[in-house]
Amino acid sequence: MAADKLGWAKRPCQRKTFAWLALGALAMLTAGCTAEGPSPTASQGFGPTVAFESVDGPPPQVFQRLVKVLETEGATRHISVVSREANPTYRVRSYYAAQVKRGTHNASIAWVWDVYAGDQSRAARLSGTEPAGAAGADAWDAASDQVLRRISQAGLSGLTNLVNGGTAPAQSAPPVPETAGPAVAGLPAAETPETGAPSQALAFSGQ
Repeated sequence: MAADKLGWAKRPCQRKTFAWLALGALAMLTAGCTAEGPSPTASQGFGPTVAFESVDGPPPQVFQRLVKVLETEGATRHISVVSREANPTYRVRSYYAAQVKRGTHNASIAWVWDVYAGDQSRAARLSGTEPAGAAGADAWDAASDQVLRRISQAGLSGLTNLVNGGTAPAQSAPPVPETAGPAVAGLPAAETPETGAPSQALAFSGQ
């Protein structure tokens, strides 16, 4: 009986100990939720977010590869590429043009990113021209993954500088080089594409 009484006397104490531990853990979790808010989803990430409103110029096969490169390069800079339906830190309208220099087979890709802040004001214009090497009949044939990666790195580096409080002055669109024929995709004269102009929207969830 003494053993039974001793046993039953200890069990309530153990239960109380476990109960207090459980309540303490619950209190800590509740405090964490109150202070930090709901945990972000995997697609939201922990840094600034960017949504590409439009990607004008690349043909579908290049566009798909560009999507993957932007996701990968954005992740290395702690910038999540999110859907247009999200509430991103920045929105980007991007334009690309592939050209072959007259009299040669050397191609290059000119690009422009118009970056808009949450209040819809343009925060920066990032632009450049990336040599792409030899091309066939279509200048976009020279748009290898390495070329797309260098373009994405340049654009995201400028965006990272902007996020970190650096200066990213507005730039004019790079001139389109003289080509042997009509450009595959020309850069727009204005900041935004003409109404009705074909475009491909980059809307996907970043990792």
